[in-house]
Amino acid sequence: MLHSEAEFKMSKNHRISIGLTDQEFDDLQKIAEAHRVSLAWVGRQAISEFLAAYQENKNPSLLPLREAQKGQ
Repeated sequence: MLHSEAEFKMSKNHRISIGLTDQEFDDLQKIAEAHRVSLAWVGRQAISEFLAAYQENKNPSLLPLREAQKGQ
């Protein structure tokens, strides 16, 4: 289930900071410009889709580093 725009407006906003490679940033910027949306919107969509996929599948391959750490 994707989160709706209304849910974002009604809830307290939290900010995160992430590091991107130049290529990742350029690719995301091109997507945002092509669809006339902000980079923040693209990021929220990506996070929302990740959360939905994780909740539906409980797929450990979505978080390979977490699984690798368990094996240590």
